[in-house]
Amino acid sequence: MIIFDTNAVNLLSPSSPRADLIRKLRQSKHHRVAVPWMVLEEMAAHQARHYPDKHQTVLNTLAKLDAYLPWKPESSLEPLDLERLLDHWRDAYREIFEVIETSDAAIRKAFQREAMALPPTKRVKDHSEGGRDAAIWFSVLEFLDQNPDEHVWFVTDNSTDFGDGVTYKYPMNEDVRDLEDRLHRLENFDQVVSRFTTEVSGADAEAAAAELLKSAAVRDRVAQTAMDLSSLTGFAGLGDGEAAEDWYAWLAQPEVELLSITDVTGHEIENDVWYTANVHWMLYGPAVDEVEAPVGYIACVWPMKVLFSARDDEAPTLLTAEEPSPPDTGDETCMRVLQALKKRVSDIVAGAKRRVHTPVERMLAEQLAPTLAKLDTATNQLALQAAVRQAALINGPAQRIAQEMAARNKLFDTQAQRLARQAAEHLKLIDSPAQRLARKIAADQMALIDNPLHRLARQVADSLPKLDVAADLHQPSGRDEAVDEVEPSDASDPSEALGGGADDAAAHDDHEGE
Repeated sequence: MIIFDTNAVNLLSPSSPRADLIRKLRQSKHHRVAVPWMVLEEMAAHQARHYPDKHQTVLNTLAKLDAYLPWKPESSLEPLDLERLLDHWRDAYREIFEVIETSDAAIRKAFQREAMALPPTKRVKDHSEGGRDAAIWFSVLEFLDQNPDEHVWFVTDNSTDFGDGVTYKYPMNEDVRDLEDRLHRLENFDQVVSRFTTEVSGADAEAAAAELLKSAAVRDRVAQTAMDLSSLTGFAGLGDGEAAEDWYAWLAQPEVELLSITDVTGHEIENDVWYTANVHWMLYGPAVDEVEAPVGYIACVWPMKVLFSARDDEAPTLLTAEEPSPPDTGDETCMRVLQALKKRVSDIVAGAKRRVHTPVERMLAEQLAPTLAKLDTATNQLALQAAVRQAALINGPAQRIAQEMAARNKLFDTQAQRLARQAAEHLKLIDSPAQRLARKIAADQMALIDNPLHRLARQVADSLPKLDVAADLHQPSGRDEAVDEVEPSDASDPSEALGGGADDAAAHDDHEGE
């Protein structure tokens, strides 16, 4: 465990190389990196300490402006909210460090030490100080006591109060008795780097990082993260006609390709190499406007800083990201990457169209193709295909609908109803604009079930043989062979008709969340 004192990480910027290195150490899982609760509070306080004065300065300026103008100025200032700013910095530092909680007993002992001016506290002129230092000290000792198998490297340049890591003043020498071989001191951040990492830089690092980021797994992770992009004012992008186009969110998961990678820094930690880099991604996919109406396919460039590793079991971590912007049409490399993405999307849509038959299905395939192409489980794919098939019934004449319903023998009264409901439940688990469109279609079809035409069709259906509903709704694609064995006519539970039902869906969702 590496534990930092405040002086070693004071005013640490969350976007700095030092913060990135701490993240690498933690993400590697070879080392734990922490600050005591008292250090967290001091770090947040140091970032927020000037806020009340600056807020008051602005209020004073506004008052002077109010006195000067013959009219009431429209300018105003939000109320002072110091706790909000402190919470912001606490959250920022909790993302970087593990936090060791300081017990009430440790705090009491710390201020007892301060009252007597005993190390690590001290007397300054006519008063004692250092209660916070003592709280940090006792937090470290508590951690050692509660984790008998751990060693601690305490990082502090305050040798005056905390000692040199070898000899300690009374009563600190009593505090560390039997702990001497498990408590070590490092003077500063540079010693942490030297002790725990080996820097990897140069052309080799850039080539290795670029190879990692080009992988399909990383691109898919970026595409999933991009689905969280949304704006009240809109993003600037490039439409298919290479004209500027505003968009507000993705309709479906976009296709992604690595455009550029710069400022690569790598550190080897216990034989694993971890990198940070500034990366630009090209994104291309269907987008929506402010009312979630499709605006067509949009291209944009998304800059971000990422932390990633050569380890197969580690997904990249997005550290910071900027707003997406339009591609540079004058950049040949940029436009070549965009053309490759357009071809990839065109191939996906063409494949989806080949698997459907009616005009409604083809329209939905174009809208949902990027999403359908990324669904690998039998249950979710079947749910979406059920929505598409149900939507296809809207366009047929009423007589044909009745005939099809009759041929299905109570289709809307038994298995199809359950299947439609199951599909709707699965679709509720996803909240992209494309899935909201599919849910609306499923809901509209459920509303049709009880009209007089369908009741008449059910009466006609009584004398006809039943059909295999799952076989009718699902066309095996090679990616989803598990559905081939579904026998809904023998299933007494609707979840069985879906090849595993809610339990399988939950398992899939848990896996996706990881």
